[in-house]
Amino acid sequence: AQTIVLEDYLEIRPSRRAVLEKHIREGRILVGPWYVQNDFHLTSGEATVRNLLIGTKIANDFGKCMQVGYAADQFGLCSQLPQILRRFGLDTCIFGRGFARGESQFYWQAEDGSRVLCEHMFAWYNNAQRFSEKPEEALALARMRGKDCAARGKTHNYLLMNGVDHLEAQENLTPIIHSVQPLLEKDEAFFQDTMPEYIERVKEEIKEKNLTLTTYEGEFRDLGACNV
Repeated sequence: AQTIVLEDYLEIRPSRRAVLEKHIREGRILVGPWYVQNDFHLTSGEATVRNLLIGTKIANDFGKCMQVGYAADQFGLCSQLPQILRRFGLDTCIFGRGFARGESQFYWQAEDGSRVLCEHMFAWYNNAQRFSEKPEEALALARMRGKDCAARGKTHNYLLMNGVDHLEAQENLTPIIHSVQPLLEKDEAFFQDTMPEYIERVKEEIKEKNLTLTTYEGEFRDLGACNV
């Protein structure tokens, strides 16, 4: 979700900018909307807005900005974040900290009425950080994490986050996914996609099934939210 890494990378390999822009335009690398990972409780409101201003500009200059309000590791979220995100054309928020109400898919509304669809990564942003090369073991992990998501979410789309900032990317993920396919039940699907693609499937299911999601207001800091 950060764009500062683009600047860091090009300081080392400035000749790679054209290749980087190509991958970003094609959606093979997703960047933005933030400039850096923001701490909502240690900075001013203006800093949060400027963070998005700079981040979205850099991302768009490189070809495309990811249209998801991703806030993976912030220590809680300020109450006006839905309003700020909507002002930047973002209607979703995927986050990891500050919420402990038992639900993982819900709406979050600011005081002005601005609302975003939320996905709470209750099992953290590395709930499937490494899959085994053995198909049976890989599927067992996917099913276990999917069961956890089913207990908290409203839809049948389960977000399994493969990777973490303390590990290299799992280079053998594609063959592992292929090896699992013959073991799947008829009502199961196991594949790799992006956050924007995932959140669009969630939206579609909510609309198609006319699902009712809880709406929360207030900051997300421990239990700092009220059901409305």
